[in-house]
Amino acid sequence: MPPVSRRSFLASGSVVGAGLVAGCLGGDDDSVHLQVDTAAEGASHYNMSAPWVELLPDHSEDPALNATVSSSDGSVANMRALDDGEIDVGTSVDQIGHLAYNGQGPFDGNEIDIRCIMRGELVPQYYVVQADSDIDSIWDLDGRSVTPGPEGGGTTGQHEALMDQYGLETDDVYLSYGEGGRALRDGDVDAWFVFHGSDAINAFATDGDELELLEFDDEAMEGLQEVFPWTVEADVTPDMLENYEETTGVMGTHGYWMTTPEMDDDVVYELCRVVTSNPEPIRDSNVNSEEFGLEFAHYDFGVPYHDAAIEFFEDEGVL
Repeated sequence: MPPVSRRSFLASGSVVGAGLVAGCLGGDDDSVHLQVDTAAEGASHYNMSAPWVELLPDHSEDPALNATVSSSDGSVANMRALDDGEIDVGTSVDQIGHLAYNGQGPFDGNEIDIRCIMRGELVPQYYVVQADSDIDSIWDLDGRSVTPGPEGGGTTGQHEALMDQYGLETDDVYLSYGEGGRALRDGDVDAWFVFHGSDAINAFATDGDELELLEFDDEAMEGLQEVFPWTVEADVTPDMLENYEETTGVMGTHGYWMTTPEMDDDVVYELCRVVTSNPEPIRDSNVNSEEFGLEFAHYDFGVPYHDAAIEFFEDEGVL
């Protein structure tokens, strides 16, 4: 007799522990409610997660799932919220997840025991300057003012790790992504670190501002991959940004949905099944998730996957 997979087990109607989770979370019915923290509204992590609100109640079965998807201060804050037991799922870029799991960077010795559920996006990230700026490369950022995003956000943690690796010092101004774009336009900061696909960079480009993206040259990419070896190079092309006429090689990072090892196995398995079986809303909601699907959803970057996520990807033949 072949081994029974979790899919066939759940199909039989036997679910262990899901009712206990729902009870602990105070659900109004038999469904399991998940609190999902993402990033600022309009950020790609928020956009890729928002479809869960309809996907989960419409397509989940055993256990039935629903979710509240909330904005937050971003990856660093989400990993801390998972550690404190305040949320069930939090989004994170790979670099921040790695730093949290290993107690490095903004987590400073506090190793957070997190687990991956699945990958949701591949994101080009870059430093933006005005077209007439005298900053021509990442190395020119030394001693200049940079807005890396909100304090506690993923881009802020990434920027700090990058500057430390490159041996550069910047005068950091913590602003929301929209405020960061306005500060660059007004000349209040010299550079803006942002991710592709955000409402803020789209509005900035559409408004007609002439901008330049700083290329991650070979030296910059080699230094980056020394500390984050899974990071890839991504191209930003003229068809990706209005009023931009060049192709620039930048940093490509991965965005994940994360949880803790204590998350109920049946919940994680069903979550993986529902979201990967219905990829269209995720793809449509976020330009950085256009390749999202079953094969895309598993990408190893050193932080372990939840046991039930591993089981799901094994059952589906991905692993």
